[in-house]
Amino acid sequence: MAASALDRLKKVPIFSALPPKELEWISRSMKERVYEPGTVIVKQGDPGVGFFLVADGTVEVTHDGHKLREMGAGEFFGEMALMEERVRTATVTAKTQTRCLQLVRWDFRAMLKENPDLAVRMLEVVVRRLREHPPREHD
Repeated sequence: MAASALDRLKKVPIFSALPPKELEWISRSMKERVYEPGTVIVKQGDPGVGFFLVADGTVEVTHDGHKLREMGAGEFFGEMALMEERVRTATVTAKTQTRCLQLVRWDFRAMLKENPDLAVRMLEVVVRRLREHPPREHD
């Protein structure tokens, strides 16, 4: 993973407090995916299986067919799917050719099993995030 992508990973709230060694560990597990314009990356109502970091390009986020926003390089979605299985609350579609870095839940959980310190740190980060930003009804 390029240094700029690792820097972007540091800005993701659930990863931001992790030491460089653990961030590097996570970055090595991420897979690059390229999507052509118009390709649905995740669909509202489908099971969420992972986290996506937009490396290049632009995506459009819609809910019930209504545009919510556009996201570009450095932005991310699906991070809570790493922690629990729940359905996607929005559809994300590539607006331009888009390159994403994806981390799926089963790879992430395998990483946590191999590195208990990472598991503890992630738990601390999630608890802190929930305390600071309680879940809303539409999350």
